[in-house]
Amino acid sequence: MSFLFGGGQGHRDPELAEGNRRQREHLARDINDQRALAGGGLFAGPRRRTPWLLLAAVTAFFLLAALFRGGGGADPVAIERSCTQPALVVEASQVAAGANLRVRSTGPQDEQYILTIDGEPVQGQADQQVRFTSTPEGPAYTLLDCVSPSFLIQSPVQTGEYELALVQYGAAGAETVATVTLTVTD
Repeated sequence: MSFLFGGGQGHRDPELAEGNRRQREHLARDINDQRALAGGGLFAGPRRRTPWLLLAAVTAFFLLAALFRGGGGADPVAIERSCTQPALVVEASQVAAGANLRVRSTGPQDEQYILTIDGEPVQGQADQQVRFTSTPEGPAYTLLDCVSPSFLIQSPVQTGEYELALVQYGAAGAETVATVTLTVTD
């Protein structure tokens, strides 16, 4: 039963083994394989690598993935969820002219909202999929679980103070429900 469990070597033909060794040595001379020639044509086989190198590489990959996916820091535009009181939060109240700015909003989720800068509607690029609805006041979005995704909007190119507003749009019309003063610098 040793042939089933690898306990014995089995039958070994010395002439066949010597013929195979000579053929490997011949091939090693043809391709100039110095390692095989140094071993006298005996098959050295692949070098065994330690599992520690593989373990270190996998660990480094997962650490980097967690860091780049945001596992290393907090949300840059944190907002306290409120399903009753609309609010607007910006990443920074002072921004360079033409630079990108992150914005989030909160409020009742059954309403539609529009972002404006000095009364002009702006449509930011959301970090999640958002469906915008075309309205006479501008592109409107709805909140998911009373909070919007982070919107990336471009600040005005002229320096000065601007009013970033959250406009609630419904059957009664448009009403500004939250504002933030934005200072644009050079």
